[in-house]
Order: sequence, then C-alpha cells, then structure tokens
Amino acid sequence: MREGQWYPGNMARSVNQLRQDIKSVDIVIELLDARIPISSHNPLFARLLAEKKTLLLLHKADRADPDATGHWLSHFKERDQDAISFSIYDKQSINQLMRYLKREKSGKKRSRFRRPLRMMVVGIPNVGKSTLINYFLKKSAVKTGNQPGITRGRQWIRIHPEIELLDTPGILWPKITEDSSYPLAVVGAIPAGRYDLQNTVSWLINFYQENGIFSFMQKKYNGTGGQSEAGLLEDIAYKFGYLQSAGKPDLDRAAASLLHDFQEGALGRITLEEVPV
Repeated sequence: MREGQWYPGNMARSVNQLRQDIKSVDIVIELLDARIPISSHNPLFARLLAEKKTLLLLHKADRADPDATGHWLSHFKERDQDAISFSIYDKQSINQLMRYLKREKSGKKRSRFRRPLRMMVVGIPNVGKSTLINYFLKKSAVKTGNQPGITRGRQWIRIHPEIELLDTPGILWPKITEDSSYPLAVVGAIPAGRYDLQNTVSWLINFYQENGIFSFMQKKYNGTGGQSEAGLLEDIAYKFGYLQSAGKPDLDRAAASLLHDFQEGALGRITLEEVPV
C-alpha cells in the first residue's frame, strides 16, 4: 500500500487539530481494537500524549479471545498503563469505565471554578469511536457547545453531570509496515479498495490454519474445500450465489464476504496479536 492511497490530507489536518485539543482536556481515552492491540495503536499518539493522562480502552472485546485480552491487560498493567477491556454490549465494562472516570474526577484538585472532567477519545479509523459516542448520546448525553481553547465548531458532549467528552476523527499514520497493514485491513481500519483484497484474506485464512482454528471457517460456510484457500472461497461463492458468467465463482465477492464476517465476529472470538515476549 502506498502512502497516498490511504493517508489523505484530512488526516494530517486532524493531527494538527489534535495537538490543539489535547491542551484542553484532563484525560485521553485511546481506543484500541482488542483483536489487534499492537497494530491499532497509532505511534503518533505516543508522542502527542506523552504528558497527558491516558486510558487504553480495548474496544470490541466481545469479538476477541477473552484469555488473550486478559494477557493484554496484564501486559499493560506491568507497564503501569491504565487499561480496560470494553464492549458496549457488556454492562460490566461500561460500569468499570464510568467508575474509572469518576475516580479521575474526584482525584482532581478542587479549583475556584468547578467544572466537569474533560476527556477526549482518540483512535484509528473504525476502531469504534462513533459506537462509543453514540452509546453515550443515547444515554441522554447533551452537547454543551464550544469551550475556550477549542476551535470553533468543536463540540463537547456531556455524558455525566461531571464528565464531558470531546470526539476526534480517526487517524492513521503515514508509514505502516507490512506486519501491521494486514491486521489493520482485516479489521476494517483501512478503507476497502485501498488494499489488496485477495492477499489480505489469504493472510487471514493462513492465520486460522496456522493456529488450528480453520474449522471455524469451514463450519461457518459448510466448507468441503479442505485446507485450501481457493477451495474455501469457492465454497462461499457457491453457498451465497456469488457467481460470474457461465457459473464461475466470484472469488473477490467471496473474499469480501469472509472479511465482513470476521469483522462482525461471525468467525469466532479471535485475537490476531499476542503479547510481545
């Protein structure tokens, strides 16, 4: 993938905006995809947030392997990094997040002018920021308007009487390694059409094969194609009627369908990255 294909100018502008917004918040929540905690961490954030209190939220934990998520939480704890596994479908994790934020609020020094705790959510594209924001909006959150230090048009959202939230655009970084490009594409962080679909799906199938979980895919699609990637994609094409002229299976549509199923958690609770040794 070439840089220009997926790092448009609006992302560079978003980074500049983020530098300004950071000055006006008390705490930053960085959303990571629980399935790829390494690849979904934007290294730009490490530099920008170096002096700011940060909470890592391992989002979409309901689609990740729970044991692997536990290992990741232990890993971050060992590094003195606050981290919580999270899913909007898990009330316990939502309560844990709110308790954390309330503790942060109560721990702040009292000032002459009392104000809510101000936090900001950052993360790569499609990591679930909008899902999180929309959850709070449905819980009677209200926009509180512009605040000093924030560019005109930026809006705070009050998610609790003493907690305000500022949303930010999803931001990737200019130079992604091949090791990270496949996981990012698999979870949908890179827009479709800006990566090689067949190569990406091949990488995912190989992961399932090498980790002894290929049967998840075969069971999902009633596959009889053995351990063959092409055989599996043909099974999918025939099962769902993805056919070209003369009844030839459309492997591109089959690959896109498989990728969508993985992103929605229909191929098992899978974590693609292990804690580094």
